[in-house]
Amino acid sequence: MEIKAVISDIYTTLIDIKTNEKDSTPYKQLASYLKYHGIYLSADELKWFFFEKKALQKRYSDHEYPEVDYRRIWYEILKENQYDYTGPDINNSSIVSDLVKLHRALTTEKIKLYKEVYKTLDSLKGRYRMGIVSDSQIDHAYPELKMLGINRFFDIIIVSAEFGFRKPDIRLFTECLGRLSVKPSESVYIGNDTFRDIKGAKNAGMKTILIMTRHGDKDITIDKPDYIIDRIDEIYDVLNDLSYR
Repeated sequence: MEIKAVISDIYTTLIDIKTNEKDSTPYKQLASYLKYHGIYLSADELKWFFFEKKALQKRYSDHEYPEVDYRRIWYEILKENQYDYTGPDINNSSIVSDLVKLHRALTTEKIKLYKEVYKTLDSLKGRYRMGIVSDSQIDHAYPELKMLGINRFFDIIIVSAEFGFRKPDIRLFTECLGRLSVKPSESVYIGNDTFRDIKGAKNAGMKTILIMTRHGDKDITIDKPDYIIDRIDEIYDVLNDLSYR
């Protein structure tokens, strides 16, 4: 079997990350920042707006596995509270994107690559077409891949917030396969969750690898992966095995 593409999840597969959006401290800092733009919300009000709008997006989505759009959340918060707003035009500036990034930065407690990730991706690049399918936000995934130095390894990056639905919806996987110009049978997907990653990729017709990081559902009764590995560099053995099938 000829494998032409290696496609991966990002978070708790390649990147070890810990975030806490429920902590009140970031909202105090965000509220303080917004006051300089004429948005006079308390930290509690800002936090309430954020989670309320997040819930409403999910509730009124037409998709089976809805994804929220953080840009839309912060756009609506600004628009609905701009009585004394003095900041940049919310429709024609980077203010909304900047708020998404600031919120992410303030709520992130840890972010780093797992061991051997950089070295492994570097060795795979050039030998395979490389892709990402991630449940994430545009203003999270792209800058975080870049800040950790691995964005250049990927030919195609699919981020769920751009589509309005998340894994295991097979449309995210088929979109990536289409952009990479490969068949499902010519690709392998690596992820850390049997429901979101393994189920979605298998339903799309791909070979699957479950990586046993500490995060994500590992229940193989949900969907059985073709391979299970403990570390990213074990993917070489998987690709070698597939080449003889």
